[in-house]
Amino acid sequence: MSAPARFEGPGGALLDGAPPRLRFDASTEFMARFVRAAPGARAAEPACGSGMLSLSMAKAGAREVIGTDVDPAAIDAARANAARNAVAGVEFVEGDLLDPVAGPLDVVAALLPHRPAPRPFDRRFYGGPDGTDLLLALIAQARARLAPGGRLYLYVNSIANPHRVRAALDEGFDATVCGERKRYFTREEFDALTPGLHAHILGLGARGLAELGADEGGSFFTGRVYEAIKR
Repeated sequence: MSAPARFEGPGGALLDGAPPRLRFDASTEFMARFVRAAPGARAAEPACGSGMLSLSMAKAGAREVIGTDVDPAAIDAARANAARNAVAGVEFVEGDLLDPVAGPLDVVAALLPHRPAPRPFDRRFYGGPDGTDLLLALIAQARARLAPGGRLYLYVNSIANPHRVRAALDEGFDATVCGERKRYFTREEFDALTPGLHAHILGLGARGLAELGADEGGSFFTGRVYEAIKR
């Protein structure tokens, strides 16, 4: 087994000893810079994977954090990471998005699968034909479970119908973009995930259903961290 990976969050460093397929990625670490869970907050991380955002919120002072995932291996890994890092006040439960979590909540933070694709593929990435299936479901759940003034932090790449996502956030939230990063991609990278993915995403861009760009570094989309405050 490979050595644990070091995760840098606002509550301090954490070690992620999950199997490589379940470990945090650069997007998760980028998002953690912007997630704020005030001392005493009750928080949730849907699709928690190895649990880094959950553990980071608990270390920052949240009194209770609930991480959920549909993959039992992810739940096992997240629980092991809680023990590895000696973080208390965190519970990891198997379930879909916020289904296992009762309100009211003060914070919801999530980086969900939201790759658009012409057909279902690996559930760690697939988000429906335009990438928004899980994003829209979570936004609706968060709107129902967050207390007034509660915050939803959501990482969304601009290949997942950004206009549709923003319209959903604007229904019941005051949403702002608190962080952006370029994410370069290639045909080979996308088509290795599922055949035809690259062409599908270019087609979404041509129809105004994805935002793509290009510069001297190559083709890119934009990763955005939204902070949405419930009205």
